[in-house]
Amino acid sequence: MKRLVTLTATTAAAMFAGCVFAGDIDPGLQSVMDEVGPNGTVSSLMYLQEQLNAEGIDAAMDAKHATLGERHEVVVRGLLDIASRTQGDLVAELQRLKDAGRIDDFEAFWVANLLRVDGPSSEIAALANRKDVHVAYFNYEIELIKPTSIGPRDGGKIATDAVVGVKAIRADEVWADFGITGVGRLVSTLDTGTDGNHIALKDRWRGVADSRYQGHPEWAFFDPVTNRTFPFDSGIHGTHTMGSVTGGLPGEQIGVAPGAQWITAAVIDRVSIPRTVSDAILAFQWILDPDGDPSTNFDVPDSCSNSWGLVTAHGFPPCDQTFWTPIDNVEAGGTVIIFSAGNEGSAGLRRPADRATNEYNVMAVAAVDANNANWPIASFSSRGPTTCTPDGSPAIKPDISAPGVNVRSSFPGNSYGNLSGTSMASPHINGVVALMREADPNLGVDEIKQIIFDSAVDLGATGEDNSYGWGMVDAYVAVQIASGITPPCNNLDVQNLVSGQTATFTVSKNLIRGDYVAIVWGTGGNESTFQNVAGFCATFGFNVPKQGASKRIVAQGFVNANGEFIANVKIPSGLSGMSIMFQAAKRDTCPDECMSNVFQGTIQ
Repeated sequence: MKRLVTLTATTAAAMFAGCVFAGDIDPGLQSVMDEVGPNGTVSSLMYLQEQLNAEGIDAAMDAKHATLGERHEVVVRGLLDIASRTQGDLVAELQRLKDAGRIDDFEAFWVANLLRVDGPSSEIAALANRKDVHVAYFNYEIELIKPTSIGPRDGGKIATDAVVGVKAIRADEVWADFGITGVGRLVSTLDTGTDGNHIALKDRWRGVADSRYQGHPEWAFFDPVTNRTFPFDSGIHGTHTMGSVTGGLPGEQIGVAPGAQWITAAVIDRVSIPRTVSDAILAFQWILDPDGDPSTNFDVPDSCSNSWGLVTAHGFPPCDQTFWTPIDNVEAGGTVIIFSAGNEGSAGLRRPADRATNEYNVMAVAAVDANNANWPIASFSSRGPTTCTPDGSPAIKPDISAPGVNVRSSFPGNSYGNLSGTSMASPHINGVVALMREADPNLGVDEIKQIIFDSAVDLGATGEDNSYGWGMVDAYVAVQIASGITPPCNNLDVQNLVSGQTATFTVSKNLIRGDYVAIVWGTGGNESTFQNVAGFCATFGFNVPKQGASKRIVAQGFVNANGEFIANVKIPSGLSGMSIMFQAAKRDTCPDECMSNVFQGTIQ
């Protein structure tokens, strides 16, 4: 049975109430209008007075412990309702003006209550003065944060190991210790597109990986330029960034979350075709509800990284607010939005990564060199502070750091290569979000960001700083906090578990020479604690009888110089087919137990 999301009238009113201000023309738009004159054509974005109260939604959804599906439905239906109630009069007027040849074109959006209007400056000025219009912005062109260096391509190699950046943020340890790779999660990017035939990515494209998408590839690839429905890359950038998010076997292990699936919007730097702010807003609208059904959220990505931004050289003023409302609304629907800080060094962050209206928005990512053991900040990585705050006072930016120097990832045509830039850093955070959402599928957007900040490895000046933010992302600790799972202290491996033959038991990790280890066996049942049995204090993942517990010890002894305890134990005859469990414990660790994973197998 479909679960309906309901709100009280009072709550709904608070969540969807908008603030009313006099109509205004943003200085950036006014400057362009002055330059072209009253008869010159400009493209504008007109935000109407009533907007979704995303902050109110977050508070209401948090109070009721809402699922991501519930959040998504409330947000999308709320946005659609506002647009349908408030845009009608303006749309009718715009259609009349277009029919009369007085404006060139217009387009309505619902991800925020706004319309794109192209026409003479005189008409734009008159429309901006309407009582239902809050503010009009210029529809700027947008571009990638271009890589600072591009390495040569190669055809790939047989790689059994993760690339440097994935290891540096400990994503490979998450896979090994927690069994978490992003399975069941969906990631996204706004970029140049992605090569849907690349060996490291093709099986992970949601358009082919999920039967629900049969006949609907447009739910998994958005191309407003040519309307193609199979993913391709108009350059190399989008394939490289997506590879760092989720690329993996049978290609090289280049992605942070290789178990996740992906969708993408090809809206940035489409070769010689300039793309504008309105294209990105349209892409955010698609990200918020790819299948066009508010009651479903299987199609809604957990994360979206953006390796693009605007600078003053484009005519885009610092602290420009054009993107703020669409980003807030997409995040209210459950998708974590991530932006690269920029490659402008001390010149400051790009827009909208320079926003700091609270501790979470917008999440900006700096680049470090993970090929250097000291993880130095990249010289090109944009530094703070920013003054894009509620009162104009300086605030620390960026927020977090990730590998961004000579990052190896996928290139179109089943090739690979290195790129450098903050564009390469933000995809790592994208993948970490997918890992965290597998650990806890209903983690809120701000909750995810706070965990990432809290778990980061502090670099540079103590605490948050204007180079590294909170430091280098640590996927392992972030997932550990998200899941509430305490990872195994030690690792236990058993080889040759055959009746009548000698099995080899190896205990490793977090051990030094001289530590004393015991391996205990069991056949199931509830967790069991025993203390002071051969000097051990341990809680095992299976039943260990209090009487005769010492008889359950398979082997015990000191750790060798290599930090391992290895024991060869003969398995008694006549036990073939028996299901058995083993677990190791280190002595003298009370009250903080140091336990291994539970190894479960069937005696052959």
